Amino acid sequence: MVINSIQESNTLELLEKLKEENIKLHEENRKLSETVEWMHDTIWNLVHINRMKN
Repeated sequence: MVINSIQESNTLELLEKLKEENIKLHEENRKLSETVEWMHDTIWNLVHINRMKN
């Protein structure tokens, strides 16, 4: 009985840690996606400007 309670507690703690890590990874992914989008837009704007000059 006690062992089951300990295992359940450990499992719940592990699940909570995994949930927190998942949230952090989603946030990091969102920021990286925004950065890639910004870089893409910036590069295309520079290409457009460069083409207009030539």
